[in-house]
Amino acid sequence: MADQLVDDSISAGTKKNYQAVVLKLEEFCHSAKLKDKFTATTIELFVTSLHKKQNLSFGTIQANLSAIRHHCHTLQIPITFDTPRLKLLLRGVKKSGSGSAMRCTSRVSKSHLNRICSAADTLLDRTTAVMYKAMFTLAFFGLLRPSELARSKSSPQHQLKRKCVRFGSNVILLTFFSYKHSDKAVNVKVDRISDPFLCPWTNLYTYLCGVTKRVEDPLFDVTTDEFSSVLSKCADHAGI
Repeated sequence: MADQLVDDSISAGTKKNYQAVVLKLEEFCHSAKLKDKFTATTIELFVTSLHKKQNLSFGTIQANLSAIRHHCHTLQIPITFDTPRLKLLLRGVKKSGSGSAMRCTSRVSKSHLNRICSAADTLLDRTTAVMYKAMFTLAFFGLLRPSELARSKSSPQHQLKRKCVRFGSNVILLTFFSYKHSDKAVNVKVDRISDPFLCPWTNLYTYLCGVTKRVEDPLFDVTTDEFSSVLSKCADHAGI
């Protein structure tokens, strides 16, 4: 009965639009060979596709997500995709804009990341390269700011510490006790991937096996200036 009330609370036109969004999600999953439509990873990839490939605005993407949430409510499908990482992704979409208002900046792809990590192996000694590859891949797949990985003069409290990291069999769980927009603790999951060279799980585990860290120690003993400098050098060497 409650499901019927939810479905009857929207107009026929809105219902038709919502059904079109769900169909679009199904087509996306089919083309991307994704089996589960409503997982956090699938919805994050779908949002990224809407923004980058279809150049939809933040408001339109939010409307698409509302359609998906309504569909899940109607069919009593648990909503597990409203994660902190999705919120970070949406914040980035909102800041970047869309259409003619979009800033002309280069986005880092996995291909770029591969070339940057390869440059780290060439330019840096092995121990330092292992550390920076862990930082680069964790930043890329975890959507992290430099000040969350490295030590910032203005906000050192946001830097991840060793106690903030836990390893599962196929995931890294990062606990942020504070971050730029809140002092409320949140957990962010970073998935293990099949490519060991770019895998954040593999790179971070390799790095931590080679260092001694107490629970209160910073995860990486690097400043944001040092991080930016090394990243720029690696990008230049890679021709990016």
